[in-house]
Amino acid sequence: MAALYSGIHLKLKNSKVPWEDKLKLAHFAWISQQYFIPNKEQVLLDWVCHTLFTNCAKKLDLKDDTEQKLWSFLDNILHSKKLQNFLKKGKSLNLRFTIAQAINDFIESSCSQKGPQTGTGTVLSCCHAILSTPSLAFVYTAKCELIVELLNKLSVLACRCLALKDPITNQVLEVLLVSLNQYIIIQRQQNNPNRIFGQVVAQLFQPLLILRHTLNNYAWDRDNDSRVGIQHSKEIRCKAESVLQMGIFQTELLSSYKEELLAEKDFLEKKKGPLKILLTPVGSLLSKLEDSNFCEKEIYNSVVSSSIPLLYKLFLNSYCKDGNQLVCFNMLVRLYESLQTTIIQENNDLHVSKLNTGLYALDQILSLVVSNDIYNIAVDRIRHQEVQYNFYSKLAKKLIYSYRAPVPAWFRCLKDLTLLNHLIVEPDMEELVSCAWVFADISDMRIRKAQEILVASLLETYAKLRQFPKLFEVVLIVICRPASNELKHPVLSPALTQHFVAALIELPPNQILDIWTMILEKCSSDVLPVIKNDSDTSLKLISLSAILHCLLFNMKSIDRNTPLPVILRLQDLMQKMMDKLIKPSLDLINDHCIEPSPALWLLKLCDSTLLLVYTWLEVNTMITLNCSKYTSQLIKGPVEAQLALEPWDFSPLLREKSCWEKILTLTMTSNAASKYYLGLLSVQKLKHILMQISFPSETSISSLKTIASFVFNLRVDLVIPEKFESWGGNTNTVNQDCFPVAYWHLITSNLLILYPYVTAEETKTVADFLLETLLLTKSEEDHEQAITLKNISVGLLQSDIFAEMRALQCAFLTSIIKKCAGIMQNEHNNISEILALLSTDSLNWHEEVFSTRKVSKECENATLDNASLCWLNMENAAKKILYVTRCENGLGLSDCHTAQLVNVISFLSEIKPDSLTPLDQSRCFLLLLSLARADSSPRTLHHLTNCYKILSCLLTGKHSTGVFKLLYASDILEIVFNSLFKANWNQYEEDGRNHGWLEFVEILHSFFESFLKLIVERKQSVLINLEKCTAFLLTSVPSADDICWTSSVHHLYLVAVNTLCEVITFLLLEQRANKQRAEAFASLLQKVVLKMGTTVSQSLKVSVATRLLPSFLVSCVTSLLEAELSCLSLMETSNMKLDSYKYNKELLNTELYKRFSSQIMKELCYAEDQTVFLKSSLHYLAKCITAKETCIPQESTVLTMFGSIKKLLTAPWINVQITWSILEEVSELYNQMAQICSNEEFYTMLKLALQWLEVRNLWEKNDKDQFAGITIIKLFLTCYLSEDNRKLFWFSAPQVITSLVTLSKEACRNRLLLPTIVVPSLEVIALLLRQGEGFLTNPHHITLSFDILLAVPLDHLKAEDYYSIFLGVHEVLFSILQCHSKAMLQSVPSFLNSFYKLVSSVMHEGRQKGDKVSQILSPEFEVVLKCARLVERMYTHIAAKTEEFTVFSAFIVSQYINELQKVTLNSAVKKHLSEGIFHILDLCIERDIKFLNASLPMGLKEVFKELYNEYTHYYKTKNQADEKYKA
Repeated sequence: MAALYSGIHLKLKNSKVPWEDKLKLAHFAWISQQYFIPNKEQVLLDWVCHTLFTNCAKKLDLKDDTEQKLWSFLDNILHSKKLQNFLKKGKSLNLRFTIAQAINDFIESSCSQKGPQTGTGTVLSCCHAILSTPSLAFVYTAKCELIVELLNKLSVLACRCLALKDPITNQVLEVLLVSLNQYIIIQRQQNNPNRIFGQVVAQLFQPLLILRHTLNNYAWDRDNDSRVGIQHSKEIRCKAESVLQMGIFQTELLSSYKEELLAEKDFLEKKKGPLKILLTPVGSLLSKLEDSNFCEKEIYNSVVSSSIPLLYKLFLNSYCKDGNQLVCFNMLVRLYESLQTTIIQENNDLHVSKLNTGLYALDQILSLVVSNDIYNIAVDRIRHQEVQYNFYSKLAKKLIYSYRAPVPAWFRCLKDLTLLNHLIVEPDMEELVSCAWVFADISDMRIRKAQEILVASLLETYAKLRQFPKLFEVVLIVICRPASNELKHPVLSPALTQHFVAALIELPPNQILDIWTMILEKCSSDVLPVIKNDSDTSLKLISLSAILHCLLFNMKSIDRNTPLPVILRLQDLMQKMMDKLIKPSLDLINDHCIEPSPALWLLKLCDSTLLLVYTWLEVNTMITLNCSKYTSQLIKGPVEAQLALEPWDFSPLLREKSCWEKILTLTMTSNAASKYYLGLLSVQKLKHILMQISFPSETSISSLKTIASFVFNLRVDLVIPEKFESWGGNTNTVNQDCFPVAYWHLITSNLLILYPYVTAEETKTVADFLLETLLLTKSEEDHEQAITLKNISVGLLQSDIFAEMRALQCAFLTSIIKKCAGIMQNEHNNISEILALLSTDSLNWHEEVFSTRKVSKECENATLDNASLCWLNMENAAKKILYVTRCENGLGLSDCHTAQLVNVISFLSEIKPDSLTPLDQSRCFLLLLSLARADSSPRTLHHLTNCYKILSCLLTGKHSTGVFKLLYASDILEIVFNSLFKANWNQYEEDGRNHGWLEFVEILHSFFESFLKLIVERKQSVLINLEKCTAFLLTSVPSADDICWTSSVHHLYLVAVNTLCEVITFLLLEQRANKQRAEAFASLLQKVVLKMGTTVSQSLKVSVATRLLPSFLVSCVTSLLEAELSCLSLMETSNMKLDSYKYNKELLNTELYKRFSSQIMKELCYAEDQTVFLKSSLHYLAKCITAKETCIPQESTVLTMFGSIKKLLTAPWINVQITWSILEEVSELYNQMAQICSNEEFYTMLKLALQWLEVRNLWEKNDKDQFAGITIIKLFLTCYLSEDNRKLFWFSAPQVITSLVTLSKEACRNRLLLPTIVVPSLEVIALLLRQGEGFLTNPHHITLSFDILLAVPLDHLKAEDYYSIFLGVHEVLFSILQCHSKAMLQSVPSFLNSFYKLVSSVMHEGRQKGDKVSQILSPEFEVVLKCARLVERMYTHIAAKTEEFTVFSAFIVSQYINELQKVTLNSAVKKHLSEGIFHILDLCIERDIKFLNASLPMGLKEVFKELYNEYTHYYKTKNQADEKYKA
């Protein structure tokens, strides 16, 4: 053995032996069990480590492939199971420190090359194995320098791999993550902060910053490897920050930072102990950061800009505590100076790009200052001579004057400074408002968002400080600067308007009036005198008018409660606005000669003048209506004079008619804003006249029609322009681009006022435009809140007022019919002709002429002709539809045209059926009937689904029977099913169960059911119509051998026959008292039954794969069974004879029913994710069990079904939610079973249920059995039991309670069993206690339930589980309190302890957590609130039991107080709990109150006093007041 060992050892050391042989020998020695060498593992590990280190030290000259094989050999050893087993046995195996150095040197050599060298992955694998194995990791952890060096090299290698997208990137990151974790552990164990600081700054500071920046900016691909890389990237960034924080910002170094950052007078701490104080930690960090050679020049600025905020964040995390704010500020100053030195350098070529990067860093730093409350204004002023204020002021000046850049960070920096102290930016407010707001030309959305946030913060700050006029004084100065730039954008954008409005709400009226005064002064003194021939000044007037409009429209309303001085001042300002602003503007327009191409300043003057006039009139009207103290300044002339004027003429109010003629001329010169304002004024004029007219005459109506027509004609034509933009909603932002949207909004928002006075032609134009805008495609930029043509039209169509405008609705329906005719014109002339008949222009379709066919002779000839023509057209259209259906197969439309039809028809679903006239309802019905044709287009299903969904809706309208005046019911049925049966459904055969088909079938069933019910409800020729419908259906479907037969046609036919069967069955049961009618319906039903039974049997026999769902087939067979049972029942009760049942009064389809019953019971437990099938199957079984002929050929039908239900309830996929969803059907089945079962069968079922409740099943992991047992007991409690069975059940009730309590106590140990075992058990116990009031006589059985109440957990639960358990406990307590008060008296302590558990739990869950608003809006809080209501209810019930609980009232109150003192309750929860405990305080007599005051400890005593004061002052006082009104 020694020789063998010696031979191997010598060969490995022998330089003459080839390395290839050495490696083979070493590998064989490692894996082979034949070599029994002492300490073999250690020998081989030492050899390979020594060889690799010697090679790295250049003492050996190995070839590259030999070196790689050595690393591979080491990697195999480190990852081998042999090594793992060796270490698990507790054996020691030592690595040399030299291997760590070798790994570090290899990684370093990889970093120095252009890319990682060959074999780097193997070396990294070795490194990972060493660091991941605690017994081997000591080679790095014992020598801290080695792991620091490793982290340094790995960081550099990771950056290189990420830059090159090398395949080993993820491996590098994984090793780096493990290394960081190891180093963090070492850091925490180090006792020398100076040493750690030195190591981190010297070797890790720069590499980790570069690595963090690289990871932040790396774009990962979308694949599985990238997901791993992203996760590693997040963890590495987090760990790197931890290393930096624990290394350079340790608690022990705070004094060093203070000494360096603070002046001598501010630094009062004495140097303690032998700790060597670092003299300049900040200087060390910044010198490393300012060294531009530590990374590539291209990324240096980015690295520094991301690193400085990080350093400041870490510094604040470590040191930002009370008393250290000045240190944190001085650190900010040093970092800012470093930022200035490195990035924000003025007067160099890269200034703009570097400035943007620097501003980004500065923004993050200032955000940290704001969020950490470093700046305290009072402390800074009193203690530190405003050192912070001065710094921030200088910084603000530099931002405004030197560092100005159109980037979001610049705006955010200024916002942060504003939030710190508005006085910081106030000295330069004029320049700030100018460059950041009024004259900022911004098109980029991100920058605009940042600008809006800055301006919003200014508005909010000055509003809170009640200095809003001061801010707007600056804004007005900037706008009115003599040599200012052109105003390219509105001063108040839509977003800023919202913030401006929000600020106005906070302001007192006088400040709003101050701003109003300033605007008037600026306009009258600085703008109007110089506006002539000056377009820039006219733009300033537009801006000032817009601000004034926004101010007056959004200020607090003035009413009779407003102080009189405010009203008087407002009245004075209204007068000044008219005299100093509006009238001078009108004079300027009147004095100027209007040319064909007016100057820009004149057009803008016209815009602002009309806006001001509209604003003034609107404000004057509103204040006049709301405030009786205000005197209107309008000269009230006679209404007749106003009616005689042109719609655009406001000369009785302002100036001469010639002035308004010039305004009209300017407005019509393609001036969009003026048209919009003139439209608003015209609508206002219309409202003003209507307010003065009590009963309109023909003259006044004519004038009102002229005004309405003028409003419509201002928009030259209602057509969709090629280019238009969405509108922000502000009156003052209307321009040429958004004018179509704004004006359509004006028309639709005032349509209810304009509608009575518009002509039929204008109504038609509006309807056509409404449809065209609805058909517009939605762009990506549009959202639901955006004001676009489409959104405005959708809002109008969905509004309630649309249904009130019958003529418009009729015109809209005509537009839809015409649009459909246009789509069909080229491809289907017959349908196009039908639609043309339904939309003839020469007819007045909106007239109410269709309510009766006969028109009286006294009517005018025109009306008679119109009625006759309408009737004739409708009849002709109906005949053509019937003809086309009989002769042709489908529409044959292209996909594009089908999609267009679907879009157009979908708008009909928005129309309310009850709002349609009889004529429109019938037209709509015929339109859909003609278009509901199937073809081979893939979109057919969508189209048909749409048609029949709207048809079903139409049948609910109050005029739905009008269509029967055009077509017989059987004709309508023929039209529907002929088109469906003749269709080519081949493309749907393969994927028969797709969602589209199932939805279509469901809609078709709904339509046919509604249609048949309408026939019945109409009560005219019901039997004849049903006979014709039945005759058609029984003869129309092809047989399975027919070439036209498909499973789709079969499915549709079954839908029709099944629905018909259900309706006739219902009628048969309803008319059974009328023997003659009952016989007729029974005869009809028997034909349907025969055909339906044959069809269902046929569907089960066909060899082609059927598309019929099991649930649908089951519902069909259920309907068939119900129909047969109804017929047999009628024959028994009234001695009626039916042909099919002539000789044998038995079911016709007995075998079918048996087959279904047997199959259903087999498949119930496999019906996963088929709730519909479960419901229909259980319903079928409930019906089936009542029929003797359908009994399953086994010993006991009841027990067989019982076994099937048990299998269902114990299926692996069943859960509480599914059980709840089918509970109604299962209850119905069990009710039927309970009624027909024998005593022996019931005993067997009950015995089995009790066996499943045994706790041993839970120990055997059969919790499904317990769930089934609990559910079955619950079902028995809901069933009607015979006398014997009821006695048997209640005799077993004590055993049930005992089993449930034992089972639940055991289940409480496993939280997963709470919803499936504990909650159902609580529900069953509550039911047992409630229903067993006369049966459960032993108090022990009642009080046994307290065991489960005290055992059930109420902490750390999901919201839904918490509420279920809470409700269950409450219901058990309530049942005991209400039904078993005598038993409860024997165990009051247990009752109170159980209830106290609920009180304690709801207080704990209802305590205040974080933000109050977000807590209230959370779904969990709603659950807590419901539980609090339950506690309040229980307190009320306890208080109602006065005799039982008077003695315990003080104890209940003390329990409540004790728990209340521990938490701060949310006010909503506290309200309910207080109301409840007040009822208990009603039971307390004076002696109890004294006892509580004397015995409660000090803290609790204060809580009780507060509670008792609330009770005395609010609750008791209120109750005493209520007592006066009680008998």
